Amino acid sequence: MKIDDQVLDLIKRVPGLTELEIAQEIFGGDGYQQRVNGACRYLVSEGQIVRNGRGGRGDPFRYTCPR
Repeated sequence: MKIDDQVLDLIKRVPGLTELEIAQEIFGGDGYQQRVNGACRYLVSEGQIVRNGRGGRGDPFRYTCPR
């Protein structure tokens, strides 16, 4: 299963996760957000997920499926 598919499946099951949370769910404790950044950006550009937040320490991006 490609990482894009894993990210999309996870967000469908658990909406509102950050990139770090997504990475840790997929890769375990060794997960770091850079491993899923590209997949998240791709899925947003394709309209398959929606990004909310400002993308900083106090307001990280959170991902959900479109309504």
